[in-house]
Amino acid sequence: MGGRKRNELPSTERELGRDRALDARLRRFGFGLRGRAWGAMCGVRPRTVLGLALLSLVLLAAGLRASEEPVPWALTGCWALTLAIAFVVLCACAEGRRTKR
Repeated sequence: MGGRKRNELPSTERELGRDRALDARLRRFGFGLRGRAWGAMCGVRPRTVLGLALLSLVLLAAGLRASEEPVPWALTGCWALTLAIAFVVLCACAEGRRTKR
């Protein structure tokens, strides 16, 4: 039974990918794979991730030396932004490799 389901999944994915009405409905509600935020972040370079990671390290060192309240919050925000942008850059790299084949 598991083998049959495994064989049906790619055909179902292809059918859903061709369904333009479903795609239009999903985009209307913001569930499309390519949203505005994704499009805005796709132009980000890996150097930006490196810069944010270095800034996070500086904030970590500053937080260890002086335990003032704004420093850990700045570190938290910077690190979260770094991880989000790194994820987008990695996805863009993986997508680029997939289209080059």
